[in-house]
Amino acid sequence: MGKLITLILVGAALAATAYAQYRMPFHTTNATHCWIARLVLAVTGLAAGLMTTARYAGEGEMLSLLAFLGGFGMVHVPAAVILFFKRQRSNS
Repeated sequence: MGKLITLILVGAALAATAYAQYRMPFHTTNATHCWIARLVLAVTGLAAGLMTTARYAGEGEMLSLLAFLGGFGMVHVPAAVILFFKRQRSNS
């Protein structure tokens, strides 16, 4: 059951990653700012992913991969939530 919950959480984090990366160009002033924001999220995501991977290093490759993807994705969750609310505000 724990693996299923882990898969669901990692899937949600990766969905937030995709949403944040997709919506980024709509809420930045130009392409340079968009790429800077993407770079900051990617570097921070890589760092968080490596930290979570280090935590689960000895417990198998699959768990380490899921830990990395989860850490990478969780960095994007706040950005995805902010971009979602910005889109909702502009639609109303």
